[in-house]
Amino acid sequence: MKKKYKFIVGILVLLLVSLYYFFNPTVSNFFPKCPFHTITGLYCPGCGSQRAIHDLMHLNIFEAVNHNTLMFFMFTFGIGLYLYLYCKKKFSDLIYHPKSPLIIFGIIFLFGVLRNLDKFHFLAP
Repeated sequence: MKKKYKFIVGILVLLLVSLYYFFNPTVSNFFPKCPFHTITGLYCPGCGSQRAIHDLMHLNIFEAVNHNTLMFFMFTFGIGLYLYLYCKKKFSDLIYHPKSPLIIFGIIFLFGVLRNLDKFHFLAP
């Protein structure tokens, strides 16, 4: 990617992070509501992730986990992966395995189903 585009993407990420740091999605009206939850009344795998990001920005880890457990682990995994790739420039075949996307999709799908069951109510935001 060219330096110009990296700079623009960096500025956009910084603005987005600032938005989630300074504004709480729970009380701010300009954050989008989940269309899946609005239509069906069920929680999608991403429900609560905006609140979780805000909580992570303020280092409220327990609140972030309460809002969206999966997003918290995916967020920390993503940061770890980025730092590892940035430092090493080479990663194991585990991440680039052809079945990795299927496994990740399966985990996200299973999380979306489980958080809507009464037995797993603690996974709901």
